[in-house]
Amino acid sequence: MNEKETFYREKENCRLPLTQVMEGEIDSSLQELNELFGAADVLSIENAKKHRRILLSLSIIGTLLTLAFLLYDEAELHGLILACGVMVLCLFFVRRIANRLECHRKYLEYRVLAECLRCQFFLSFAGTGIRVMEILPWSIRKGIPWIAEVLSSISENKSSEKRSVLDPWIRVQKTYHKAALGKNEIKNRKDGRIAKIVLIITIATYVAALLYELLVYRNAQGAVDANLIRALLKIVLGTMSAITLFTGSYYGKMSLSNIIDDHKRMIALYETAEEEILQNGESEELLTFLAREFLNENSTWYSYQSKNGPDLVV
Repeated sequence: MNEKETFYREKENCRLPLTQVMEGEIDSSLQELNELFGAADVLSIENAKKHRRILLSLSIIGTLLTLAFLLYDEAELHGLILACGVMVLCLFFVRRIANRLECHRKYLEYRVLAECLRCQFFLSFAGTGIRVMEILPWSIRKGIPWIAEVLSSISENKSSEKRSVLDPWIRVQKTYHKAALGKNEIKNRKDGRIAKIVLIITIATYVAALLYELLVYRNAQGAVDANLIRALLKIVLGTMSAITLFTGSYYGKMSLSNIIDDHKRMIALYETAEEEILQNGESEELLTFLAREFLNENSTWYSYQSKNGPDLVV
């Protein structure tokens, strides 16, 4: 079963309520687009949740594996070598589940499809004859050919009357990107704070170890267990490395800086389109420009998110 057939099968089996491209009553000529969008949107969201849970699981297991081996090596808790083996097996088990579910691929490809359908819906809603298939970026055509097949199979659905997309598309999407920008900036700041705290503790521990080796141990030789202190310092440093591993394999896979830049560009794009419409009205040239830029951003998002698969990082 190819990707297109898989999508249509999952669409038919989906029991979750489908979303709509816009609020209010949908014209009958646009129902096909609206239904396809709803299915792609819901399935993408569900697979995104699965993908994040898998990333979190891999990050936690990888971190626990690192800590277990650290304590086995430095604290000489020899029984933890068994825990290391269990963690390695868990990593491969979770990775196998991820490969079987294909949640990363489905999350990305269904989102790309949903956004292409959103674009086509509003172009048709506005009464234009613009077909998304004709302006689809080459990277999507070649990278995800089944999406081009779905778009090509959609019947002509041009609305019988010209309607404004200023409120239902441009302003709604601008509001969405502003809200999403705020949420992702909070996540990025949290990741940054954790990184700063880890760096400060790491530097402080290194300085303490250096001072101990240069001064304290020389003056207090025999009064303390030098190997115990060294082991404790190594455990602290190793723990900081494990925390860095966790944040890198979880938050790092979110590409927060790229997403933040995307939201800023989309806000600027919608603001530019809004100003142009208020000044000169909704021309087909403007909507074509908006659609092309929208699809290009969609393609860019897919490109960098494709690198964030559920890899084993230890």
